[in-house]
This record gives sequence, C-alpha cells and structure tokens, in this order.
Amino acid sequence: MKESTMHEIKQIDALAELCGIPAHYIDAAGNPVTLETDYKLNALKAMGIAAGNELEVQASIDRILRKQWSPLIPVVHVVHCGDPFTVPIQVDERQRNDSLRGEIILEDSRAIPLSVNLSELPEEDRLSVDQQERIRLLCPLPEDLVAGYHELSVTLGSHQESCRLIVAPQTCYEPDILSFEQPGRTEKIWGVSVQLYTLRSENNWGMGDFSDLKQLVNQLGPQGADIIGLNPIHSLYPSNPLHCSPYSPSSRNFINPLYIDVTALKEYQDSAEIQQYVNSDDFLSQLRKARDCSHVEYNRVASLKFSVLEMAFRHFEKHDKAHQSYKSANFAHYCAEKGQDLELQATYEALFEHFRSSDINSWGWNCWPVDYQDPDSSHVKNFVAQSKERIRFYMYLQWIAEQQLAEAQQAAIESGMRIGIYRDLAVGVDHGGADVWAHRDHYVLNASVGAPPDTVAPQGQNWGLPPFDPNRLQELAYKPFIDMVNANMQHCAALRIDHVMGILRLWWCPPDKTADYGVYVNYPLKDLLGIIKLESQRQQCLIFGEDLGTVPPEIEAALPAAHCYSNEVVLFSRVDDHFLMPEKYKPRALTCISNHDIPTLRAWWNCSDLDLRQELGIYDAARTAQEKTARHEDKLAMLKTLQHIGEAPYGINPGDLSSMGYSRELMEKIHYYLGKTASRIIVIQLEDVLELDTPVNVPGTSSEYRNWSRKLTRNINEIVTSEDNRVLFRNLGLTRKA
Repeated sequence: MKESTMHEIKQIDALAELCGIPAHYIDAAGNPVTLETDYKLNALKAMGIAAGNELEVQASIDRILRKQWSPLIPVVHVVHCGDPFTVPIQVDERQRNDSLRGEIILEDSRAIPLSVNLSELPEEDRLSVDQQERIRLLCPLPEDLVAGYHELSVTLGSHQESCRLIVAPQTCYEPDILSFEQPGRTEKIWGVSVQLYTLRSENNWGMGDFSDLKQLVNQLGPQGADIIGLNPIHSLYPSNPLHCSPYSPSSRNFINPLYIDVTALKEYQDSAEIQQYVNSDDFLSQLRKARDCSHVEYNRVASLKFSVLEMAFRHFEKHDKAHQSYKSANFAHYCAEKGQDLELQATYEALFEHFRSSDINSWGWNCWPVDYQDPDSSHVKNFVAQSKERIRFYMYLQWIAEQQLAEAQQAAIESGMRIGIYRDLAVGVDHGGADVWAHRDHYVLNASVGAPPDTVAPQGQNWGLPPFDPNRLQELAYKPFIDMVNANMQHCAALRIDHVMGILRLWWCPPDKTADYGVYVNYPLKDLLGIIKLESQRQQCLIFGEDLGTVPPEIEAALPAAHCYSNEVVLFSRVDDHFLMPEKYKPRALTCISNHDIPTLRAWWNCSDLDLRQELGIYDAARTAQEKTARHEDKLAMLKTLQHIGEAPYGINPGDLSSMGYSRELMEKIHYYLGKTASRIIVIQLEDVLELDTPVNVPGTSSEYRNWSRKLTRNINEIVTSEDNRVLFRNLGLTRKA
C-alpha cells in the first residue's frame, strides 16, 4: 500500500473517531473486530460528512474541531449527583487571566450568581484552532444544585452564551418494596408479560384492548401478581393496519388507537346511531369473524373500530363541544398541553389517510408528492386549514387512548398490584412514519439500526429503523430524547428500554447493503442515562434495560450503578452442563423464561421452533439437525438444574428419551425454578401457561410468517379462573416469598 494511501486511511480513521465511530469493537464471541475504512466512509456519508478525498477529509476534521472548540460553553451539559459539579469553559489562551460572570436560572426561576477568575481553574485540554490556542477549563458549579433542567448563562468580556444545564440524580427511581436501601422490607415479586393484541375476551373486537388489560389486572392482582408488562403500544398506521410490528412504529411519542375499547366510550352508549349500526346483522357478522379468528385480522378490526370511532367523534363534537361540557374542556386542555407535537402527529395521520386512499402502495411520507413531505410547506398548511375536523379526529383518538391506558394502570393499583403496568420503548421508528416526517433533521435517513454479525445471524441484522443523529440531539439540548422518554413513562409504573445498549452505541447499516457492512456509532451514554434517571425519578417510573446480546463493559458498569434493572432470560442462562443456579441471577433484574423473540417453552422443549425455521427456509436440514443436538443438551442441562433445586418432574428420566416429553408438570417446574431466582422481579408469559407452541414473532422473517398477530387460545376469564392456573400462580407467589 502506498504511503499516501496509508496517510489517507489514517486521516479517515481520525475523522471517524471525531464523529463517534470507533476503530474496533468486541464481537459476540469475545473477539476484537477492526472496522473497515470503507464501512466508516458509508457512515460518514450518512452523517453528511464530506470525505471523498484527502482534502475533503482534512477540511471536515478542521470544521468539526472548530465547531467543538469555538463555543465558550456547550449547548447542553449534564452533571450527576454524587459526582463533582463542573462545566467546561473554552477560551483563548490570552483570556486565561480574565474573569467570568454568569448565573444559573433554576426551574423554579430562582437565580444563582456565578463569578470566577479563569486563572484559578484547572486546565483539562488544549488545541490549536485557526492558529489560536484554545484552552478547556473546568469551572466548578454550586454543589447544592437540585436535580432538574436549568439554564446556565455566562459572560466573558462582551460575549455571552447560554447552556441547558441538566442535573441528574444518582439513580433511577426504585419503589420501597424493591429498594436495596430498605433492609427487611425488600421483596421479590412476580407478574405477567403480554402482547396486548393477543388477548381474547368476550367483549373485544378481535384484538386485545385496554379494557382487556383492565380485566386482566383486576383478576391477577388478587392472585398475587404485582406487575404486568406490555409490548410497545406506540402509534403505528391507522390507515395501514397490516403494518403491525410494535417494534417498527410510526411514532414512539403516541399510542396505537387500535387498543381503544370503543364500547367503553360514553359516546358509544349515548349515540342511537352507533347502537343501531353495531347491532346490524352485517356488523355482528364481521365482529364474530374478527373474534373467532386464530390471528388478529388487522384490516377487519380497524374497519370495525374506526367506523364506530368516527361516529363517536361526531357525537362528541355535536353534544360535548357544542354544549361546552366538562369533557370538551378536558379535551381542549389535553390538546393545548400536547401542543404542536400532537397536531403534527394528527396531521400526518390525516395526510397518510388522504394519499393512501388513492394509492394503496403509499406506505409513508416518502411516497407523497414532494410538496407534502415538508411539514412546514405551504401545501401542508393549506391541507391543515382544509382538514381541521379530520385532524381533530386523530387528536381525539390519542386523548381517548391515553385515558384508557391511565384507567388500566389505576385498575392495576386498585387490584392490589404494587407496581402495575410496565411499558416497552422500541429502539427506533419506521422510516416513513410520523416522527421522521415531523422532525426529519433529528434522524440519519441514509442509515438504519441493526446488529453486527454473530452466530445466529452471520450477516448481521438490519431492522430498517433510522437512528437518531447524535450530533443533532446535542444541538437540540436533547429535547427529542427527553420528550420521547417522558411520553413513554406516562400512565405506567415502569419502562422497559428495548436494546438499552443504544444509549451507548448503535450499529448503523448502510442502505442497499447487508448489516455486515455496518459500523458502530457512539452516543453520549452519561448524558442520555442522566436524562433517563431524571425522568424516572420525576415520574416515579422503574427502569428496565434490555441488555441481551453483546453487552459492552460500559453498559455493564453504568446500569447497575444507576439502579437500572437488567433483563435476564432463563433460556439464555445455560452454564456448561446446567443452567444458572437460582441464587446466581442478578438481584436487580427483570427475569423471564423467554420473550417475544424466543420460542415458547413448549416449542423450545419440543424443538418445533427449529422445524419451523427449516420450513421457512431459515435453516437447512443439516443446520436443523445440528441445532436439535444442541437443544437436547440444553434440555438435559435444564433437567439437571431442576433436580438440583428439588423441582425434578416426576417420571422424566434423562437417560430414556421416551420419558422426556413435554408436560404441564414440566412447565410448572421450570416456572418454579424461575420463581426461586434471586431477581427482584420475574414475569411469566401466558403463552407458556397455555402451553402454546406457536410464536408471535420469528426474527428474520416478514411475509414468510404471520408475525405479531397470533392470539392466545383461551379468553382472559378462562385463563385466570382455571384452577390449574390459580394453583400455579399461588405456588409461584410462595416461591417468591421463600
């Protein structure tokens, strides 16, 4: 390789490092991997960084350094209680002996003056920028600052700058019953995790809804459950119901209105028009079909629900709005509180509906005429002026959805649950959705989030979700991240953060290439974790970080110290010839047997998940046979573990294959093993209680398998009143207290 080429590669590496692209990472097998220079160039291009030749690379380096070193103070700065409170001050060397004045405006409007002689401050770093020697100093801040979002203003000579100063608490919120700071009072609790849409009931309209959730908590609370976990309930696409993956939402800040129970609305009961419509033969026939199907028929469910929701909205407008009722005032207050973000969300929904009505292939804003792709365009403003009622309808849906979710959480507490609902925050949003349309500059559109190659996915995984732009997040003082976290902590008691490693780094995949061409891009871990801690304390919301897969040491160190609960999975916990002993599980953890991406317990034991993967073309026959051999070793390890803890199923002899069939008793014994773990929180899946063997999701598939639609086989009342299940729940509670 020529010397000039070597020099250019070093320049590109230096530029990549400045942009948060590390040179190396440790893969799932523990081996170091060096990222290819060309792959870094893909990520730099996605960021809009010029790097086409040596001159461009150097110019980009100079521009970034100038941008980093020119400000007197950063746009946003996060400090953590328990650490020294300091803020970096950047000045020319000739200003080293000047005095700095300033003030901190606290959230309660109190002002704290600052005055400091720069010559007394320690130097942290220095760099020559545009032939000027710049110095970074560490300025102390008052040590008694309270946690919150404050404003710091400083003046040096005639120059003044401001900074959002975020003071984060030491830890996330933790309720007393789980707190390790309350010796003698700490308990180990249990609960259930559900894919909400899978719930069956006698009243829902073909998919689980918020009233089903209320019914479930009302019956599980008295049986000792303290927590109930949901799949992401983010807003999807009302006018494209078949886009049903909860992990590919249109917006993470709003709720999927298909979870609304229409029959719970007062408008539903009061409207003669609605009553006549829902009691018609045609409607009842469609309703029966929606309820009886083994899978959620999203198009049918959406047609039933939205037809009635539109009538309910018209009734609301005619009666409540016209008479200026308390309910109408409540809706007006909600809209004012949510402000422009709600209006943009509703505008997007109305535009999506408008363009999809004429083109079934219009799957997002990318397909719209160019004049409508910018929310600030005159065409969009004209559409808003002409579509006020339709936009208001979509705002109404969000208002109703939030009310019903809040009622479900209140029902959980009233039923005796000491935690209640935990929500799930997806790792990203769909490229064509409302969040990206409304705030395109927040995202990097020429990259998508995924995972690097490993033994399960040799070419890596590309989830097709555009990542937040880390530089833009900082320029906006983290407002988009704060708003998202805050929105998902509403009407619940805990939040699970999917792929929590994303607050440290995300694997960026280039367009039109497989994920193995990707690179890691770093995010400001301490800052984002600080915001999570602050919002957690303010909303009194427990935090779970889904830390499965390749977990970097920075995450392993940061999460426990922040009292962010880990996510442990029994089926991933084999150690040599046995599974992890119960006492070895992390205490500060949310632990389960499996989850939505893993086979049900019955499928795992019977290897039917492996047969399905072969049937779908994911595995060939040789790979399936290999996986079944490994699975048999897993099963033997599980039996050895159950025997060790005194939970061996009767009649199973590891030396006799004919005795190793799946059974209700085996299912229960594995759950008692889960119950005995040291983890403060465990959750079980209703799929396992019902002994189902079909998954809700097969990772790596889309049209090959009906993901995110398979329902449970029994309705809620049958599940929770079954004597066998009541015994299981009671025994599970006893193992938690042992």
